[in-house]
Amino acid sequence: MPASALDHASLISRYLTSATRLFLLDWDGTLTPIVRDPAVAVPTPAVLQVLRRLSANAKNDVWVISGRDSAFLGEHFASVPSVGLSAEHGAFVRRPGGADWEDMSGSADRAWKNHVMMIFEEFTARTPGSVIELKNVSITWHYRNAEPRIGDLNSKDCRSRLEADLSASLEVMGGKMCLEVRPRSVNKGVIVQRILSDYTNSREQAVIPDLILCIGDDVTDEDMFHAAHDSNRSAKQTFTVSVGPASKETTASWYLDDPADVIDLLEKLEPDAIESQVEL
Repeated sequence: MPASALDHASLISRYLTSATRLFLLDWDGTLTPIVRDPAVAVPTPAVLQVLRRLSANAKNDVWVISGRDSAFLGEHFASVPSVGLSAEHGAFVRRPGGADWEDMSGSADRAWKNHVMMIFEEFTARTPGSVIELKNVSITWHYRNAEPRIGDLNSKDCRSRLEADLSASLEVMGGKMCLEVRPRSVNKGVIVQRILSDYTNSREQAVIPDLILCIGDDVTDEDMFHAAHDSNRSAKQTFTVSVGPASKETTASWYLDDPADVIDLLEKLEPDAIESQVEL
């Protein structure tokens, strides 16, 4: 169902009264606009600054959970080591303050990739402007730069072909002008569950962060929203936010219009901004 416009006052109030806060932030379409060439969608100094300031607060755990690969995230977020990174929808993780990437995909079978590559190559030849992105545990076919009518038509044919050919252990995901094939065991919901499982009290009992702010724009982020809402968390603790029009179908409770609104929101949660709001 459609989400409601984000209640900034309620979020800020919860932020101020929370001792533990978890930020789960998508990258493309959330912290940065969708662009025709994904290679140029790199963090601006303003984005890095807001992430640096939020993650410097000992009460905050800040994660960027992206479909991008670990090479891209590791290079472009190197200046904010206090931010946790999740690559390829949770397949690889670099924890806050850590230097090494952990492979969370386990023993996921990757023998399927040759067959998927063959199908994607066929549709790339039929769709001028489209390209294939080969990742460690997934493959994505981008048709953002193709002629729209041809791209839409061929993407439907390609998806039908993939779903008919592939085993039940694999998932075909339709994103913004792209198709991705990945193991069902790898998704943003699984990594969010793992991040939440790290929260324990002094007796090693599972606890829930006082505030969870989860923001994303794409169908792949719906897994994050589901995971954030699970485990009987209070609605007052969890703010799931979809980026895009109010009419978009989503399981998120709230929405923001675009990435600029996301950055504006995060800036309002920085120490200086919070103090000025409290004084008012």
